Amino acid sequence: MKRLYQFGIYDPLLKKEDRERLETMVKAKVEKAVTIADGKHTGKIKELIEKEKPYHYVDIVISVDELDIDLKCGVPVHITENSALGKILTNFGASLEEGKEVEVENFLKDGTEVEFTTVTEETKKGSFARIQPMTLKPK
Repeated sequence: MKRLYQFGIYDPLLKKEDRERLETMVKAKVEKAVTIADGKHTGKIKELIEKEKPYHYVDIVISVDELDIDLKCGVPVHITENSALGKILTNFGASLEEGKEVEVENFLKDGTEVEFTTVTEETKKGSFARIQPMTLKPK
């Protein structure tokens, strides 16, 4: 209970099992950071994840061949000839006609072999490899 007071989360109305669960510390193994060199890479589409917040977009999850790592390429779900998703779909053979709906999953199928270019992006949280969306195309 001392630890709960220390972190300011003690609540006398909590059930005993909930208090015990909160008192245990989370442990995780420290692993080596994986770095990805800037340039061309290959991989496979693992899945598409559609999200609504903070705006409507889709994450294209790609398993990188040469490394045991997945990268996400997030693009807004807005399709025009010049938008990131529109360019990607065109790279995968979609014909974009104004006013028609496109089934994104029909073109960006799980298991599809792809090639893409990454660049390192510096942020407040550190350095991250980012896929350049317009470079994503079938292998």
